[in-house]
Amino acid sequence: MNQSMERLRRARPAPAPLTHDPDELFAAIIAEPRDTATRRRPAHRRAVLVAVSIGTAIVLTAGSAYAFTNLFGWHDAASLVKTNRQWQKLYVAAQSDLTLPPGVSWPERTFPPNTVTSTYEPGGMAVGIAQTSWECYWAHAIHTGDVSAQQRAHVALTDLLANHVVVAPPGSSENVAPPASVKPPVEVLASDGGLVYMKRMYARAAAGDPTMIAESCRANS
Repeated sequence: MNQSMERLRRARPAPAPLTHDPDELFAAIIAEPRDTATRRRPAHRRAVLVAVSIGTAIVLTAGSAYAFTNLFGWHDAASLVKTNRQWQKLYVAAQSDLTLPPGVSWPERTFPPNTVTSTYEPGGMAVGIAQTSWECYWAHAIHTGDVSAQQRAHVALTDLLANHVVVAPPGSSENVAPPASVKPPVEVLASDGGLVYMKRMYARAAAGDPTMIAESCRANS
């Protein structure tokens, strides 16, 4: 696996289970390469922010709403999750604000012991799970010619980027938290160009080219 694919896999450490085996799904996606598809190596994907932890580093997932948030209001997280009960409550609560593709269910997740992390992290993980699931659903829909499913995935991912993703200001600390006006669940992306990559990937998928989105599905599933 090349460095770009490894970056994609690290970007979403907790993907949702798919209704089909990931390897079989990806094989079906690439079995009939499109004439119009130009295979490219994944561009700079997303660097994750690491939350403060005791003995263990917890990845703080990240995102952005098509526009960068001003530096004003960003701060180091003061409220932290310290128990699995707290973490589970926030993770489950986030699911009520998000949707998954038909046939996909939310995976169980547990909070590592002896660890603390931002209260935004459980919701951010849920956003990443939803994003990965819809990307795989979209890639498969393109290759099966299911136009309705393609449109459904496009709408879902556009909503995620617009309402559940924020980009941290350059130079932010590892446990940065968004302004109080930003309500969870949100993914917090590092300002490394990951949002630009995602927008380009979804634009190509909307044009009927599943190459980039299929690679993202493969890496994160």
